[in-house]
Amino acid sequence: MIDLKKLIDSANNLAPLPASTVRLAQMVSSSNCDLGEVSELIAFDQGLTMSLLRGANSAASGGAMVVSTVQEAVSRLGLARVLALAVASGARPFLSGKLEAYQLDEGALWRHSVASAVAAEVIPGYCEVEIPSEVFTAAILHDVGKLVMSRFLDPEIIGYIRRAQEVDGLPRLEAESMLLGVHHGELGGLIAQHWALPHRVVQGIIHHHHPEQGGDVVCDATYLANIVGNHIEACFAGKDLELLVESGVCERLGVTQANLQALCPIAAARFAQVSNRYNAAA
Repeated sequence: MIDLKKLIDSANNLAPLPASTVRLAQMVSSSNCDLGEVSELIAFDQGLTMSLLRGANSAASGGAMVVSTVQEAVSRLGLARVLALAVASGARPFLSGKLEAYQLDEGALWRHSVASAVAAEVIPGYCEVEIPSEVFTAAILHDVGKLVMSRFLDPEIIGYIRRAQEVDGLPRLEAESMLLGVHHGELGGLIAQHWALPHRVVQGIIHHHHPEQGGDVVCDATYLANIVGNHIEACFAGKDLELLVESGVCERLGVTQANLQALCPIAAARFAQVSNRYNAAA
């Protein structure tokens, strides 16, 4: 079986996000975030500046005039979308590969990450509670633990996990925990900690399947973003996927079933707009 210490060490040794992205995540999650300082940080990172300006000037941004400065781009997009673009730029190389252990072809994990992040953009308009900006980052990275987990899942262990699912009726997450002592959400949280991302991002990643265990609206919103992200992908694949959301999550977020049904086509349309920007077309 898997050596749990080696698994955790591998999570802690994953290459870091760019320092500017980590610093940006910390600034955006601060209660006294200064737009001028955010703009200055981005301006000193050429790659991040280019990504931000492309995002601000894309058709999906809805701007009437061309944006030419970082400060204008930050003002147009808002901090949450700025952070989402930054994290997406830094994380994409990690999330674009093929993961055979999860039956994910090349680009599939990245596409799901973008679909979930797009859902996180749309969700606030349908909830009664305020959705923190950390949700966008957690939504993009919620499955990052699969990167490390997949390195250790040989055919024998995969067989054990599938039997636990098919014979014992365990969900994939519970099967991982039972057989390996840790699940991909917990590994993802370790990676986010290694990257020095804010605590609420870490919590959202760890608890994106069981948000009630996190006790934070970030966990509920990340969970919902994952569910809606799956629904978006199903729509583009021509599949009919029932939208099943835990009632406790709906109550805590203040979102009705009618709102859930309304937000999905909006999120799908938004994904169609931004997928080319993220190179995540379905």
